Amino acid sequence: MLLLACVTLPAVRPASARDLVSGRYISSAGKNIVLDLDVKGPSPSNLIVHQFLPAEVDITGSSPAYMKFDKKRGKVQWLIKNVQPGRVRISMELSEPLPPGLVRAEVRCRDQETGRMMDITINP
Repeated sequence: MLLLACVTLPAVRPASARDLVSGRYISSAGKNIVLDLDVKGPSPSNLIVHQFLPAEVDITGSSPAYMKFDKKRGKVQWLIKNVQPGRVRISMELSEPLPPGLVRAEVRCRDQETGRMMDITINP
């Protein structure tokens, strides 16, 4: 008699960007835009955050300070270094109020376990 043994191994799935970083807008309209990022462990060492606004809108202030701003394209960039697990908040004050639905963000980070760059898009 032949006995067959079946072993079930848990499926190992590669980490997704959402496993490392997720985000949501606290405010995505008006003059104040606020984006909260939730960084999970093991955290990526750095985050590159791109915030997209309508072209020609000016920024009167941001926290943390942005690294680059292309006003013609409406693209703002932050490089956030030495990120620890937890919440990272990015806020901007704009020169004019925005109606809902005109912003989005992209976050790039490197998975510390695989070395792969990962991208997530955050919509309001």
